[in-house]
Formats: sequence, C-alpha cells, structure tokens
Amino acid sequence: MTTAARPTWAPAKGGNEQGGTRIFGPSGKYSSRDLAAHTSLKPRKEGQQTQEELQKRNLRDELEERERKHYSSKDKSYVEDRDRRKSSSLLLEGSKRDAEDKIVAREIDADDSDMEPKSDDESDEDDDDDDTEALMAELERIKKERAEDKLRKERQQAEEEAKMKEAELMRGNPLINMNNSGSFNVKRRWDDDVVFKNQARGEIKTPKRFINDTIRSDFHRKFLHRYMK
Repeated sequence: MTTAARPTWAPAKGGNEQGGTRIFGPSGKYSSRDLAAHTSLKPRKEGQQTQEELQKRNLRDELEERERKHYSSKDKSYVEDRDRRKSSSLLLEGSKRDAEDKIVAREIDADDSDMEPKSDDESDEDDDDDDTEALMAELERIKKERAEDKLRKERQQAEEEAKMKEAELMRGNPLINMNNSGSFNVKRRWDDDVVFKNQARGEIKTPKRFINDTIRSDFHRKFLHRYMK
C-alpha cells in the first residue's frame, strides 16, 4: 500500500535536522470521530405521553371504553350484558357489606374456653383418629409382608433358572455327557447329496489368451461362429 496519500505530520526539511534525528513534540491534532457525541438523551415533549401525562390518565377506563366500542360495533347485546354484569357485581358487594355490618362481635373469656367440656363430636373425632392409626399400621404390615414374599419368590425363580441353565450346558457338551449314544462325527451338510452340485467340476476351462489382432482374436471367432455360420 502506498503512503503517498497520507498526511505528513513532520515534513522533511533540509539541513542539520534532515533524517531520523529530528526531535519534535507530540501532535495536538485529533480526528473529529474521536469527539464525544450524543451526550444527552432525547427527552419527551408535551403531548408525547410524558410521565406526568400518564399519571393523570386512567388507562383502565380508556381500555374498557375501547373494548365497549369494539364489541358494540359487532354485537349490540354486548352492552346490555356488560351493564347487567356490572349491576349484579355492585349488588353482591353491597349485600356482603351489609352482612359484615350485621355481625356482632362476641368476646370469649379465655378461662371459660379452657373449662368447656369436650362434646360428643370431639370424642368421635378422637376415636376416628385411633381407628385410622390402627388401619395405617395394619396396611404397613401387609405391604411389608407382600414385599418379603415377592423377594423370596424372585430369589427362588432365579435359583431355578440357574439350575436349568447349568443342566442344559451339561447336556449340550458331549465330552461331559457320556451317556449320550450319539457319535462324535461331524454332521453332513444339507447340500452334500444334491443332484446339481459341482456340475462344472470335470469341465476343462480354456485359458484366456491375448491376441493383438481384431480378426484372429477369440472374441471375433466366437462372434463369427454364433452369427455368421
């Protein structure tokens, strides 16, 4: 890459200062791209939904109003249903408030509450708790017995399978199982006495030869014998 188009910060001058022995201070020049830019954010102006304007607006009412206009343009019965639901919710809130106002607070002495005898319902609950604990204990005992039975059966089954496998291995080895009347000869193959086996065993194959002549080659002779006789 050529350096002809680059600016000369320290131009060469003739004389004693010519060459690389010239001493000069650091340059005070800098590029415009090194300057700080966009140092402040762009603030919102009035009418551009500033924070104060959003705090003054009721967004819920605006959303409901837009929904009402949208659904009312499609279905006219939506407005009636909405008004009916709103009135029913107001009635429910009023009835709940009246019921809460009618409730009379009753103070109960701590000593009186401690001295109250147990009712029949509480005694029945205690009996039910005892019965439940007994049933849970019985259930745990039954589960434990079933788990033990399952482990015992699995162990017995594994032992039986190991014995059967060992017996099969003993019967399969002819050197160990001498009671077998069979001989140690190798069995014949299934295709030893097939009729059409080794048909070309006695035929004499003519060796292939290479003749550098297209007229006297074996292929040409066979071709003439087949198609030109």
